[in-house]
Amino acid sequence: MEMSGIVSYNKRSRSPSVWSNKSSLSAGFRYHEGKVISTSPVPHSPDTGRMFLFEGLLGKDRSRLWDQMQFWEDVYLDAVAQERDIIGMDQGPGEMMERYTSLGQSERKRLEQDEDRLMSVILYNIVAFMVMMRVPKQEIRKKVRRLLGKSHIGLSYSSEINFLLDNIPNLHGNDIDLKPVGSRFMQKQSFTVHWGTDNTGDMLFMEVCDDCIILRSVTSAICDRWWYEKLVNMTYCPKTKVLCLWRKHGEKVQLNQFYTKKCRELYFCVKEAMEKAASRNNGKVPATELGGEFPVQDLKSGQGGLLQVCMEGIGLLLANSKLFIELGRIKKCFTQKGGIFVLEEFDPKNRQVTMHKFKSRMAQGIALMLHRADQICYAVLCVFSYVAAGMEKEQQDKQHLLLDKQQTLAQHQRRQT
Repeated sequence: MEMSGIVSYNKRSRSPSVWSNKSSLSAGFRYHEGKVISTSPVPHSPDTGRMFLFEGLLGKDRSRLWDQMQFWEDVYLDAVAQERDIIGMDQGPGEMMERYTSLGQSERKRLEQDEDRLMSVILYNIVAFMVMMRVPKQEIRKKVRRLLGKSHIGLSYSSEINFLLDNIPNLHGNDIDLKPVGSRFMQKQSFTVHWGTDNTGDMLFMEVCDDCIILRSVTSAICDRWWYEKLVNMTYCPKTKVLCLWRKHGEKVQLNQFYTKKCRELYFCVKEAMEKAASRNNGKVPATELGGEFPVQDLKSGQGGLLQVCMEGIGLLLANSKLFIELGRIKKCFTQKGGIFVLEEFDPKNRQVTMHKFKSRMAQGIALMLHRADQICYAVLCVFSYVAAGMEKEQQDKQHLLLDKQQTLAQHQRRQT
């Protein structure tokens, strides 16, 4: 748009002769990507005589509103609030703080930088607009540095703002090239889904983002947000077109089913986004440690002991016996009312299913028992998901290796003929 002076960002460096004044108010300088560039008007350029919309606001009828520093502060705060709402930072602040405290140091640093970048880009553009509207330069410095302190922007981004403020005496009109805000770069895909197993459920829009899934209503309001580290398992059925997501909600594991015509595309879209999120965190999505130990009571024998969940399977250390169930022999696990954890073991020799039932001996009430049982089920599901992902990766590697061998053999046969 000509009124704002937004320019297209070309990554290829341009020679000084290409840079020219954008408006008649320019004093021979441009500020682009943190650098002050000397420019000169091009005599036969088609841009000569160009009139920007903001220039029409600077004549005799220039409003005194532009000199009100409180107005610019309100513009900054409103712009930050709108950008945070678009990205999803303002939805569930308590949940976001809880997630922040559970993340590792590298992920915390990334979130802090995202927050600093959001505010610094908007503040940078506010400076550009203030220069554009001929606000006194000394007032610009005073107000912007005060907003820097209020916003607690980190050193790396605040230094960019301070460098811009040091150079505004040489900048006039729309000499400062604006920066696009972060929401312009958001890479997300949106799918139309219905709650439940058919299209009679409430319609929602499921947005697959870099680090979470956002559920929006038909009015575009955010209904819920699920972080990838809270997802325990995911599967889909191409026949029924239903996507199943197991996620940890509080202290329980919750199953959510969605009907969508693009079931397969949605599944692989979420899977790819989770893999990218894991790669940012050294190959794994930040979450609770896999496995664990849980005090239980075997309902069949009445013995108490420990149930241990590990990558190889489930171990039982009871008072008078020991038992280890390999992961490949576990057919199903779920919870029942009363804090009971049920585990079905498949014996490949006699092809029979043995059911094991356990109860927490430390539970003093139904709520606590349910909490303990769901913890065990969650740990087992985490191991299932982790191992399944590893097996799938191993299978893909084998397929690639086999394909490479076939191509090499084919090339060798062509050479011989």
